[in-house]
Amino acid sequence: MIDLILSSGLTSFGALLYNFGNYKSAIDNYTLAIQCNPQDGIAYFNRGIAKVMIDEYEAAIEDFNQALQINPQNSQAYTERGIARSMIGNNEAAIEDCSHAIQLNPELYRAYYGRGDARLYTGDIEGAIEDFTYLVSNKPCAFYYYNLACLQYLNNSKAKAIKNFTKAIDYKYEYTNVLEQIEYDLYEILSPTHRLRSYASHYFRSNIFYELSDKEAANEDYQEAIAIEANGIILVPDWDERGFWGTYIQFKSV
Repeated sequence: MIDLILSSGLTSFGALLYNFGNYKSAIDNYTLAIQCNPQDGIAYFNRGIAKVMIDEYEAAIEDFNQALQINPQNSQAYTERGIARSMIGNNEAAIEDCSHAIQLNPELYRAYYGRGDARLYTGDIEGAIEDFTYLVSNKPCAFYYYNLACLQYLNNSKAKAIKNFTKAIDYKYEYTNVLEQIEYDLYEILSPTHRLRSYASHYFRSNIFYELSDKEAANEDYQEAIAIEANGIILVPDWDERGFWGTYIQFKSV
């Protein structure tokens, strides 16, 4: 009985350390929890999540395997194992895991994200679009609109891509109460994620406009992306896979 209580306490403390970004110490606490109670499926699951954060994907998969042995109905463990498998290039297995998670819990949105991402890397762009279309219909956010737009662009659906890049840029969270509004406002202040989506959406949308010979609209988006970067929101990536700077130089020389 004492071991069970100690295991629960160590797991809770591990979660606290994880939330502060101290992943290795969190892993140490989860390991102690498992030593106290080898049937602590939460500790295995949480340790797997922490291992993913330090890029130890193979070890994370082993922990998710253990969590699923203890609880075969753990849809989150299937999802996270699928995403970890995708990170090491095992995308078919990732799709299988995320699909099984969806069967167990059709409203587990992260499973659709994991499956959509894995489908993209197997070349199933239509399947990936299907998953992200579901996400924007049921759990809309700037991140999902951005991903859907990228997929539609890859699928040569430029008008749809422009529409969803625009939604990503213009997306505003619909508050249900004052606390949600405060929480989201703090998120906007403290997290670069939404601004990153805005920056990237302007960036990619401008490339589509340029390909459609709408140089004026393209230049407006480039300027907006540059203005966001100038405010220190995000650094320009070392790679330039869409010809961002090359195209912008052409605009400057016109």
